[in-house]
Order: sequence, then structure tokens, then C-alpha cells
Amino acid sequence: MAGWWRQPTLHFLAIGALLFACETVLAPSPGPAVTAPEPLVVSALQVAELRRSWLALTGRLPDASELESLVADAVGEEVLVREARARGFHRSDPLVRRRLVRNLRFVSDDPERSDEDLFAEALALGLDRSDLVVRRRLIQKMKLGVRGAVAEPTTDELEAFLASHAERFAQPARVGLSHVFVSRDLRGAGAEAEAERLLARLRDGSLGPAEARPLGDPFLHPRDLPARSLRELAGIFGEEFAREVALVEAGSWAGPLPSSYGTHLVWVQQRSPMRAPELASIRARVRDAWLTERAAAELAARLRRWRAGYAVALEDAKS
Repeated sequence: MAGWWRQPTLHFLAIGALLFACETVLAPSPGPAVTAPEPLVVSALQVAELRRSWLALTGRLPDASELESLVADAVGEEVLVREARARGFHRSDPLVRRRLVRNLRFVSDDPERSDEDLFAEALALGLDRSDLVVRRRLIQKMKLGVRGAVAEPTTDELEAFLASHAERFAQPARVGLSHVFVSRDLRGAGAEAEAERLLARLRDGSLGPAEARPLGDPFLHPRDLPARSLRELAGIFGEEFAREVALVEAGSWAGPLPSSYGTHLVWVQQRSPMRAPELASIRARVRDAWLTERAAAELAARLRRWRAGYAVALEDAKS
């Protein structure tokens, strides 16, 4: 048996054993098994509640597309709650802790129990999943976190945003006017004829707003109104009046113009068109709107990614 260590078969077996040993030592640890997230189920009871809420809000049941949107919103909120829990917000947030401790202390028969014990029991009972206030808080924290991750806009970005949303930030057209009021309650069916008679008197006599103040019927608002937006005028006199005033030329009497109260003869004293303000004067408003829009887009993108990690099931929603 001299030279047995030179046998090729023995060499092959030795090399194989060595390779196996190296693989065993150097191979990475498999780690704990990854478990799939708990399926996200929208129950038939939840869908029925969505239907009832919509009915109470609108006076009718949602159609198919509206119900689909409501369910999508509910799923999105549940995803945010689960993602918040995955980050430990249900344990670390002081408001959540106080809420759960207070709820459980209210029903506890042991006044000496510590807050820690009550909080631990609340979590064990799953109250952090079911309490509406806690859920809203967790959703809020996730949204605030997304908004906080959005980088501050540059001046160029704000300028571009203002330019693309000019009407949103524009200072509205404004109208300053004086008026003579003819009351429908006092004049009844003759209100229109009285307004026409007064209009002729104002025009024939070339009376201006100052001379016209004693004429007409009492009115609860001033006879002379400084520059107001059409929306503000609509809030006082009604939508139809505001639409008509927008067409009146300045410096002469016009009418009769109907309002919520009766009829008016109007003298437009001044008119300023809608204009876009400079960024410097409304920078804070534009920045807030820019951040809100960017945060909403970022939240939608993250929700799509997070939702992809959950198996979503919808129970029968026909009833």
C-alpha cells in the first residue's frame, strides 16, 4: 500500500470534501424566512358603509366608477396605516399612546395600572388598528413624512408654477359702484316700473351718485360700495347681479339690475381688471401650493409602490 496517497481517486475525494467544507463555511446565512404581508381585504360591510356615507353626502348611491374610487381611497388609507405601523409609529407617537392609554383606562377596573401596562394591552387587543382617531393620526404622519421629504422649490420652479397657474393666483377684477334700490317688498308688482321711472329721472337730470343718494328705498347695505370683486358682489346681491354689473360701463347709470332683494340702478365708479401679481408679493402662497401639489404626486407614487406589496381582495359589494 506504499504511495496510497498518490491515488487519483483519493485526491478527487479530498478535493471534493474541501470544496464542500469551504462552501459550508463561506455561504451566507439564509436568515429568517420572509413572510408575505397580511392580505388587505375590503369587506362587504365596509363597502356597504362607503355606500351609506356617499348616500348621506349626496342624496344618492354611488355609481360603479364612484364606488370604485371610494374603495380605492379606503384601500389607500389602509395601506398608509399598515406602512405607519411597519415604521413603528403606532408605538412611538405620543398622541397615539395617550389615546390608547386613555381609552383603556376608561374601561379598566384597576386605577393603579401603569400607562405602560395599559398601552401594552391596548396594542395586544389591536386597538391601534381599529380606533378611528389613531388611524387618522397614523395616516397624517405618513402624509406629513412624504411632504417633509419634498425638496424646497427654487425660485425658477416657483416662477414656472405661478405662470402655469396664473388664474389661480391672479387678483380678481374689482368694481366700485353706487346704486339706487327699489324694493320688491315695498313696491310689489310696480317695482320694475318705478325703477324705470327713476332711471329716466337720473339720466335726464344728469344726476350723479351724490345727488341720487336720497332717492330709492332703504337698503341694509351702503349705497356706495368701494371696489369689490365680482364674487364679493355676488355674496351681497346675488349671482345674476354680479354677472350684469360685469357688463356695465363706468361713469353712467345702468339698470334696472335684479338682485336678491329687488331692483337696482347702478353707477360704476371704477373698474380694475384681473391682474397677475408678482411672485415676491405672494411667494408664501405659491410655495405652499407647489409643495402641496408635489407632495400629492409623491404620495400617489409611493402608494402605488406600497400597494403593490399587498394582496388586495374585495368582497361582494353588490348589496
